[in-house]
Parts: sequence; structure tokens; C-alpha cells
Amino acid sequence: MVNIREKDQYGNEVQRMARPLPVEYLLVDVPATTPLQQQFTFTQYDRRQPFPVENRYLDGHLQDFNALSTYLSQWENDEYLQAMSDFHLLVYLYRMDMLPMRQHIKPLLEAVHTKNSSMAYNFKKEEVWKVLESLIQASSSGSGGTTSYPSVGVSSADVGVTAPASFQARPAAGGGTAPAPLETSDNEAETWTCNHCTFINSSELTSCEICSLPR
Repeated sequence: MVNIREKDQYGNEVQRMARPLPVEYLLVDVPATTPLQQQFTFTQYDRRQPFPVENRYLDGHLQDFNALSTYLSQWENDEYLQAMSDFHLLVYLYRMDMLPMRQHIKPLLEAVHTKNSSMAYNFKKEEVWKVLESLIQASSSGSGGTTSYPSVGVSSADVGVTAPASFQARPAAGGGTAPAPLETSDNEAETWTCNHCTFINSSELTSCEICSLPR
């Protein structure tokens, strides 16, 4: 039960049951203000494209290694902290499967939160980021190719490869030449193996389905 105090018509303070409860008793003053100089945790983009948003399976909105390489190529070396100050980029790095960074990313998150350039550049010198930069360089330059399986009927000389002695043709017991012990099947001719993660991909793909590195 709620009682309220109010003054009656004679100016006397009286107490009565709050039924119905006056709406004025539910109103609360909430002070609100904004800073004169606003400070943003994440980068405000002008001419650069932000990193794609997660869980949007549309063309141009996929979070993969190619998107990471394209995004980082927009920034200079002295803009590392600004480049890392992207919420969706940090989520992608935290959840990355190809190069697990979850246990290493805390200093970078702290640098973004505090706008500490020195801490950010110290993280840039860490081994885990050096590995990531190497993968980006391999992706952008097309190095670190893949192993392709030649189609049936193509000899090793046709593709410029000398077969090892154990797989070369050797004389058969009754004369003639015995076939080489290893042949390439039709299924192998339609696949290629990624040198980075060893995943066997379909021949139509130009980049690895698992790690997204180029063929």
C-alpha cells in the first residue's frame, strides 16, 4: 500500500492512500549531456572502405582473408592504430581459424580502447602479426602456389617434371615395359591441393575454400 502526503483545500498537510497513483510520482529527472569534444573508440571513415560486417553472406560483404588483405592495403604504416580501430575487423581477428589470434589479441584491444599508439605498434612487432603479414604478402603477390594434379594422358615431360626413379617405367620380366606404378585418376585431375593448409580444392576455385589463400 502506498500513501502520499498532500495539502487539502485549507492548506493542511494530510495523508491519503495513493489510489489511483498520481502520474507525477512516476516522473524522474535524468540528467543527460554530451562532451564538447567527442571521442570515438572506432575509426570514422572518409574515403576508405570499412571492413565487412560479419554474418552477411553477400557478394562484397564476406569476411575472409581476401577482404582482410584488401582492407589493410588502404592504410599506411603510420596509420596502424586507425586501421585496427574497426569493430568488425577486431571480431574477425578474434574469431579467425586460419591463424588463431584469440590468446594474443588482448594488447591490441587495449591499445584501441585507450588510443595508445605505442602499444599498438608493439603488437605490430609481435610474431603472430608478422605471420599474418607474411600470409597477406603471399596472397597479394600470388606467391606460395599450390600443387596441381596433371590430367590423365599427360606425361611428366609435358609438364616439365622429372619423375622419381621409383616411379619411372622399368622392364617387365617377360620383355616389354611395365607401366609406372602410379597413375593419376580423373578425380585427381579435377582438384588441386593448397600448399598452406593442404586442403584439396575443386579445380574451378582460384583460392582455397578453407584458408582463402590464392591458388
